[in-house]
Amino acid sequence: MEGAEMELTRIYTGDDGTSHFEEIALNLKEFEIGALSRQLRPTSVIVRVSEPGLVNDWHTAPGKTMIFVMTGAVQTEVSNGETRRFDAGGICYAEDVEGPGHLTTDLEGPRMSLMVSLPDDFDVHKWSRSFDD
Repeated sequence: MEGAEMELTRIYTGDDGTSHFEEIALNLKEFEIGALSRQLRPTSVIVRVSEPGLVNDWHTAPGKTMIFVMTGAVQTEVSNGETRRFDAGGICYAEDVEGPGHLTTDLEGPRMSLMVSLPDDFDVHKWSRSFDD
């Protein structure tokens, strides 16, 4: 299974001042214990549990944050009008710290997410590349 991949969705503020989605392939390397990503070096980690129907009105990311949905489902709308659904196993990386931000609605749940805060100099594109780069 060399070169295994999965995907994450990035939320970022574009040059037009609105938030956008970007799909990024997360390249994994196969080891005896399974396929692994490069290490993340978080500044903090939070477990969040929220009930269906909860709407978190328009807001920006508090900093570069990787959100791993463990149970439930959430819908995220970015300010350019696009929406994405994140189910259990989904990964969203939010770095839209400026502009109008995004809106989230818990669809199924309770939703449990692991929210991983990352340093200001974190580069998701570099992290997502294969180990050989």
